[in-house]
Amino acid sequence: MLAEHLQERIRPGSPSPRTEGQYVVYWMRIAVRSTENPALDVALAAAKALNKPVFVYHAISQRYRYASDRFHTFLLEGARDVHRALKARGIGSVFHLETPADQHTHLIDLAKNAALVVADFMPVQPLINWDKSVQQFAPLWQVDASCVAPMWLLNTPHERAFEFKKEANSLWEQRIGRVWVEQENPGPMFVPAVPWAKIDLETADIPELISQLNIDHSIGPLHHMPGGEVAANQRWRAFVDEKLNRYLDGRNDPLEEAHSRMSGYLHFGNMSPFTMARDCRAHKTEGAEKYLDELLTWRELAWNFCLHHPNHESVEALPKWARDSLKVHERDVRETIYSYEQLARAQTHSPLWNAAQRSLLTHGELHNNVRMTWGKAVLGWTRTTAEALKVLIDLNHRYALDGRDPASYGGILWCMGALDRPFTPETPVMGTVRPRLVDEQAKRIDVGEYERRMHVPSRGKPLMVATIGGGIAGTSCARSLMDAGHAVTVFDKGRHPGGRLSTRHDGDHRFDFGAQYFTVSDDRFARFARSWWSEKVIAEWKPKIVTLGPRPAAIDVKSITTNAPIRLIGQPGMQSILSRTQLGIDVRFGVEVRELKRDGSLWKVKDANNEHLGDFDAVVVATPSVQAAALVDPSSYTMASTIREAVMGPCIAVMASFSEELSHEIDAAFVNTGILRWFAKDSSKPDRPHGNRWVIHANADFSRKHLEQPPGGLVPEMLEAFFSALGVKPTEPEWVTAHRWRYALVEKPLKVNCVYDKALQLVACGDWCLGPKIEDAWLSGMAAAGRLNALALSEDERQPATFTRTAAQMKLL
Repeated sequence: MLAEHLQERIRPGSPSPRTEGQYVVYWMRIAVRSTENPALDVALAAAKALNKPVFVYHAISQRYRYASDRFHTFLLEGARDVHRALKARGIGSVFHLETPADQHTHLIDLAKNAALVVADFMPVQPLINWDKSVQQFAPLWQVDASCVAPMWLLNTPHERAFEFKKEANSLWEQRIGRVWVEQENPGPMFVPAVPWAKIDLETADIPELISQLNIDHSIGPLHHMPGGEVAANQRWRAFVDEKLNRYLDGRNDPLEEAHSRMSGYLHFGNMSPFTMARDCRAHKTEGAEKYLDELLTWRELAWNFCLHHPNHESVEALPKWARDSLKVHERDVRETIYSYEQLARAQTHSPLWNAAQRSLLTHGELHNNVRMTWGKAVLGWTRTTAEALKVLIDLNHRYALDGRDPASYGGILWCMGALDRPFTPETPVMGTVRPRLVDEQAKRIDVGEYERRMHVPSRGKPLMVATIGGGIAGTSCARSLMDAGHAVTVFDKGRHPGGRLSTRHDGDHRFDFGAQYFTVSDDRFARFARSWWSEKVIAEWKPKIVTLGPRPAAIDVKSITTNAPIRLIGQPGMQSILSRTQLGIDVRFGVEVRELKRDGSLWKVKDANNEHLGDFDAVVVATPSVQAAALVDPSSYTMASTIREAVMGPCIAVMASFSEELSHEIDAAFVNTGILRWFAKDSSKPDRPHGNRWVIHANADFSRKHLEQPPGGLVPEMLEAFFSALGVKPTEPEWVTAHRWRYALVEKPLKVNCVYDKALQLVACGDWCLGPKIEDAWLSGMAAAGRLNALALSEDERQPATFTRTAAQMKLL
């Protein structure tokens, strides 16, 4: 029999432990702290009652939604604190960091031998489904370790704060004054044998660990907000001592900084809400009482809501009056419709909204009062309520430390009428849902100062970064670095956006003569591709396509396929993808960087004319591998040697336009015979000018053999091979040209996401790192940004930050 203060926190109807089990395991997930943790204490008390050993199992998956460098850093910092503290208390624990090489669900194996599994409970996905999985193998006790009033004692759903407060008030009053008595480990420290490689959290290089994982490296860690019990308690104590008195009057102005900024620590359980409630009550000021009301009423109401509305990611979770009103007003004219990327990267017409989104994007948090206005505005910038809800959940959960929390769902759904009442008169778009105009709140805030603060990176001082190469990898890296608040200059030797995404224009003759299309398989890239689709920057190409085998044969119509994979193209040409993604980036075209020289703590960058291009804190080299190795070699022989292990091949491309149709049977072919590797009818792509335009690519062997010859001299031989493969009579093109791609084909990638020298603050990326696809180049650029975003300030750099944006960066503000 457990003590009453523990028993009331176990979900009613939980199964009995099984006597044949070997141990009790506490599955630590969202209460990552060693003290005032009811789930930990339930496990310790149950182990004592069962006379079984007990230990803590703590794991971090790389497969959870929105997994990123930001969340993983916070989680690992929290893990370091809690496992150190558990050891000091004599409580055994095991920690597992899931990696690409080890994605096994080890908890299931441990549960099979357990007398009991205890888990801290949060009524959101994926935790709900995870619990169901474990319940198939062991008795599971779900413990409320997050609410002052145990959620099981408030077993009816509540829609309004005053109703909830009325029922919960006596439960809060009975528990706030209690001094929590920690349970002790009833036996010696027990640590089971585990099959995975253990990590020494005390000495681990967290950024290095994270860099090896398949997570979103474009969303950087928060240097101003480290994870863990130590940082949480320090921040809380500073708030109580310095700001709690100002909370009542200053809480609604984000510039007053009278708010606690504790929501991330509450979400990850680094801080006990029992401690916070007790300290507020002891403070005995109006500010403390108001803070206590927010902590208890609104936060725990959201937990109650999510518990009783498991569909809280659906519009169906809204009250009927709100659903009906919003549905009627979906027919209202929207002032504009923004794409996902425009919203995520704060590219709207509203300075205040952009500053709020920049707070999420760069700082991982959003002032609660501003969040209400931020959320409601999106209803007017999306087509439907369901679309607005999906976007808000994504933006909040992807960037905010307190994302995926019941309190987050409560705040987002409140913007659409949940936990609220109807308001009249009706307004456009919002109907009877409470309106909250961005322009009205902007009158009460110094928007310019708010925007300035939100552009300062979390490390406090922006990195000045030179990116060499403006292709997909370089652009992806630059975008991610700018998201984090850094100042980036891209140098590209081309005259306009393109590289292998180039589109050749010559009057009516237009050709995608490099990359012909791209595919999407990784969600880290897919979210941007979906946004480009909504902006009509890309479209699907459905070619009639064949593969021609090693022996010459007539084209077999039965082999023609129009099915998967989905092939995507830029509109009106492949280079449009780069033109879109480079908006707001300071790109210097027509500049060929020839020299990188490290001088003290700075990089000096020079062009082909030995002209000095500027001094930079860090350099990203996003060029083909041979060129990258040559650039980094004088500074890092080790990096250069690694890069040279990648092998890239050349490609000769012919572009030809014909006056008459050559084939009605196929639009494109992979060629595995002769001197060609690919040909395609460029004019078969959607929204291309009418005509009969073909792009023909030679294979690597032929291209390498003739690499130093003028490419125009190879046209007759390649056309002859093309006509033969296509099975048509040779005909004279009305227009033809050729291009030599010296580094076009990734024949042997490194199979790493980027190459990095931390001491030099030098990183190289490109498709030669991961693989030949456009998606591979994009992910490599994100990984390179992740390396630089992880750089913290050195002690001599810790000074007030200044940040001046370039004219190009101001375009979207």
